[in-house]
Amino acid sequence: MKLLIHTHEFPPFLGGLATTSYKLAKGIGDSTIEVVVLAPGYSSNDKAVDGNLPCRVIRVPGLGGKWIKIIPFAEVLLGWIYLVKTLMNEKPDTVLFITEEAEVVGGLLPFFSFHPVVRIAGSGITTCFYGSKITKRIMRFPMRRLYDKSQLIIAVSNSTKELIQSVGVPEEKIEVIYNGVQNCMLTKETDSMAVDNLRKEYGIRDEDKVLLTVARVLPRKGQDTVIKALPTVLKEFPRLKYMIVGEGRYREKFSELALEIGVNDNVIFTGGVAHEETINFFDLADIFIMPNRYWNDKVEGLPNSLIEASARSVPLIAGDHGGSREAVRDNVTGLLVDPQSVEEVAQAIITILKDDKMALEMGKSGKDTVIKFHTEEEMIGNYISAINKVVQ
Repeated sequence: MKLLIHTHEFPPFLGGLATTSYKLAKGIGDSTIEVVVLAPGYSSNDKAVDGNLPCRVIRVPGLGGKWIKIIPFAEVLLGWIYLVKTLMNEKPDTVLFITEEAEVVGGLLPFFSFHPVVRIAGSGITTCFYGSKITKRIMRFPMRRLYDKSQLIIAVSNSTKELIQSVGVPEEKIEVIYNGVQNCMLTKETDSMAVDNLRKEYGIRDEDKVLLTVARVLPRKGQDTVIKALPTVLKEFPRLKYMIVGEGRYREKFSELALEIGVNDNVIFTGGVAHEETINFFDLADIFIMPNRYWNDKVEGLPNSLIEASARSVPLIAGDHGGSREAVRDNVTGLLVDPQSVEEVAQAIITILKDDKMALEMGKSGKDTVIKFHTEEEMIGNYISAINKVVQ
């Protein structure tokens, strides 16, 4: 059987969807299924990524460029041209669509000579079916057609499943498959030298407490709420640093916010970090925090960074919203907070930092939960089983 994975986010681009697309390409590619990936072309670094995969990757020139986002529907048109060409050349039995743009491209195909499968995180539903932007609302028509034609819709969480059902997709068509973390996140010993090097690089002392967010720098991820909570936290823990790992168009604005409220010396923006290097940041952290909220018509499906932090035994603080409710077991692996409440976020940080025993127990419970529900092996196995059932 031949599977085509069509995604509009793939490494070296950094982000949860890109990481998941890569994991699926590698994991399913290691099985008896022949895998071909159709993904954006970004730079000369594409070849280094593709060379580490057990499958072929067809790159779409220009699809990963920043300019294409400016021109309405240019991304969809370019993706459609290459998808049609790839379908004619490769003749796959199944196509797995990842990202809302890929779903739109799939929904615009004149006919389906393959078994379509769609993997949905949630934001495509909220932006295109419930959002206010006209260009996004138009996209819901081809997306809806793809859902109707697909024999299987994969939801990353029960929260996402409810969203999919809300737009009329029958429950029997939907299967929940949780995201999974790489084995190294669970088994790799802490690299003390690498962690020490991070401390030196960013001026963090051994006695400093460290908050960490690994995510795009956007209001949806809640970095601004954490920054606003710092003055309260610093009264009790003056030697605290907040590390924001990731890129995003709000980086400068959030940096200005930290300066404005007088906590800029306690906030560290690292910029983008390769996924394989994030493990050292997790091992440096006392708390992983992401008070995610509904923003720009988008919701979190099931944040990879939360379960990766749990895999490294780090206690969590997350917004009581979307798929984070499933990634965090409240008062067991971390604390769920009102993402709009600066005071609640501050108190959650203080509560965990004050109680070392609680923090250790949350970290241990988090790792146990990941082992039970969120391993990469289980995720890949579930995808292979689901895809095989569709083709049979």
